[in-house]
Amino acid sequence: MNVSIDWHFSPSGRIFTAGSQWSYGREPVLRRMPNGDLFCLIYSGGDREPAPNNLVLGTRSCDDGANWSKPEVLWSLPDRAVWGTELFTETERPFAIFQTFVYETNYCELRAFLSRTADSGRTWDEPVSIPGVPPNFSVRQGKVLSDGSWVFPVYWCEVENHWNHRFKLSGNALNDRRDWKFVSGIIRSTDNGKKFSIHGAISAATNLWEPEVVEVEPGHLIMLIRPCGEYFIRRADSYDYGQTWSEAIITDIPTSGSKIATFKINGKILLVNNTDITLWQRKSLELWISSDNAKTWESKITLARIPEGCNARQVAYPHGFADDKRQTLYLAVDTVNEFELLKIPYSEII
Repeated sequence: MNVSIDWHFSPSGRIFTAGSQWSYGREPVLRRMPNGDLFCLIYSGGDREPAPNNLVLGTRSCDDGANWSKPEVLWSLPDRAVWGTELFTETERPFAIFQTFVYETNYCELRAFLSRTADSGRTWDEPVSIPGVPPNFSVRQGKVLSDGSWVFPVYWCEVENHWNHRFKLSGNALNDRRDWKFVSGIIRSTDNGKKFSIHGAISAATNLWEPEVVEVEPGHLIMLIRPCGEYFIRRADSYDYGQTWSEAIITDIPTSGSKIATFKINGKILLVNNTDITLWQRKSLELWISSDNAKTWESKITLARIPEGCNARQVAYPHGFADDKRQTLYLAVDTVNEFELLKIPYSEII
């Protein structure tokens, strides 16, 4: 049966489709460059993630997402996998952040780098370490706060026991690990990226990873965190621009074990999340809207759903940005080996 994904808002363009050259693609990272082009990072290389030949591709659109360039390799290494997770454009010289890692450890051994561009991603500088902090974390979507500081959610692995554990090279290496747990925090800069400091180390009995941060009011940040093996998102709060954090409590926001995205538009908090209650079943992607700083959610819109008979594996891993000039929320959605672009007018959701 040929059944397609049900979309609430029709996709505005296909960002990426796996083919003969690149047989795999995951986790789009979408931003608008200073020259107006849309630019997207693609986690590719090999036929899965993690894999020893993972690398970072880049593709651009010069017509606001209708057409996309042929993906080109941005960063790769012969002896370490490479994985891009952030593209920060709210600065004079935008930069991408990616991690290299030993693939057998399933992201437990990470090294973060950043690379700047002066021509909207046509060329990129030699990658360097993030200044002021150790490099052993994964970096998520950065935000500029009301005081002008920058915060990027991060997570890293802390070994509590069995330091000499050996991972299996097949199956789910995360479940294979004993006492190697991910914890979440932020890196913060108050001087436009010249130096960063690290804060948080938020932990629980399970892995806390892929955190997302949004400032709900001046100085008050909430971090929503994907927990491993639990059915509801965890939340931590900071009231000093990210310098100190509360414990991560369990919320009533369901999760199927997937990345989330948050935005602040016209004073409202927006959450994009897989709300399927069955873990790893990323069949429904929803947009939730709050007018009271994420205490309650007044509106819930199903953005996409995979119906019975559709061979799509997921609708998940949203990434994008709120474009106040165009009054539009831009989202890249990962359906595994295909990325769809959604352009959602503010007027239709707020």
